[in-house]
Amino acid sequence: MFPSDLMMARKTKNGLIFPVFISDENSDYLEKVRSVFMRNTGNKREIIVKDLKELEVNSSSTKTVRALSLLFFRNSIFEPPVNVDSMALREDVFRAARIPPISVEEKRSILVPIEKKYGLDLDEIMNGLYADKESELILTKVYDIDPMEISRKYNLEQLETIMGKCSSLTITSASNWSYLITSIKRLGLLYNTNISGTELKSIEVTGPLNIFENPDRYASRFAQLMYKISTLEKWSVEGDIKVKDKFEKTVKMYKLNLSDAVSYYLPQNFQREEIPYDFVHRADPLIVDGEVYFPDYVIKVSGRDVYINITSKYLSKRDEEIKQKLKGKADWENIYVLDQKDKKIKNGIIFYGDIDFQSLKSSLEEKYSGKKQITSELDDSSIDSIKKELEKLYPDTEKMFAYVESQGLVPERTLPAMGYKLKWRGLDIIVVRKD
Repeated sequence: MFPSDLMMARKTKNGLIFPVFISDENSDYLEKVRSVFMRNTGNKREIIVKDLKELEVNSSSTKTVRALSLLFFRNSIFEPPVNVDSMALREDVFRAARIPPISVEEKRSILVPIEKKYGLDLDEIMNGLYADKESELILTKVYDIDPMEISRKYNLEQLETIMGKCSSLTITSASNWSYLITSIKRLGLLYNTNISGTELKSIEVTGPLNIFENPDRYASRFAQLMYKISTLEKWSVEGDIKVKDKFEKTVKMYKLNLSDAVSYYLPQNFQREEIPYDFVHRADPLIVDGEVYFPDYVIKVSGRDVYINITSKYLSKRDEEIKQKLKGKADWENIYVLDQKDKKIKNGIIFYGDIDFQSLKSSLEEKYSGKKQITSELDDSSIDSIKKELEKLYPDTEKMFAYVESQGLVPERTLPAMGYKLKWRGLDIIVVRKD
């Protein structure tokens, strides 16, 4: 998404707002920006910035030029003029030149030891002093794909920028609801579903303007949702967009209405999810006691269907309540997909970045194979009683083994089913809690 000050939108008197797209008819902006970058291949970034400023002055739409320029800057390749540790080089040069040299000869004599240390000549040293500054970077490869694809990328970022001003987004139709719900949960967005009987009518997603914790991070994820939606064959959305009126100096709420009719102007990467494992499949809606639940996947484990719900820390409370509600009625597992900087969630199956289905299957097999055997021998009351006693005895492995055996059970099978792991320490076995 672009910075909010580069947002291009058309507002109507009846309260509607539309993103301003570029296409074949107004691609001259794109060609002019592209030509600036092409002719400056091998030049410093600061020279390109200067040429673009001149282009802005002579353009009828400064915002369009700036947004396209930003798109090219992000996707072109820039490299430092000299491959050197500029900070260390500056420190050595300034230490050697305590008194600024006046003549070229004095400069040369001062820099001789620096040249030997870094293996650089005088010109390379001068270029390398500030090679870590953005303005000094050299353009080595221009963002050069099909112009229409660049236009579509620009249009998507403009749409995502508008979404940064959204308080609520309602998805009113979609050719693949399951894919969208999974995407929403993986992005960690807050949502509510509108259901009629067993049919999903719409999904309302909370916008960044209604988020108070980490709103910028949420806005970035929310913007990604628009791309996910646009990859569907059929879709339609309604959004409440809050925008300042620069003339009246007031804030107004506008309505955004978009559908797949604008897909031509957006990247043509239509969604095709392929799962490379035969043990995991997309799940249908789950109906229990007259209520509809939306798991993402179903995995066959030990002869039973385990429903997989992809979720995030933002939805943990609600989804744990669902798990408790379905206890004894369906095998439901909440799988948390987190960023590396997120804190670990207690009692949850966690993946960072994406899900490793092979690892997930192994974890579920370990859990449910034991569960199946134990529940066939003991009722829920007995299991709870054993768990409480084991909690008191933990971490005394010898006493825990003795207690389980006194109940006529096998420790190696019972303890893993009760939430513990058995590990070998030398020749001794110890009991530890599962993470």
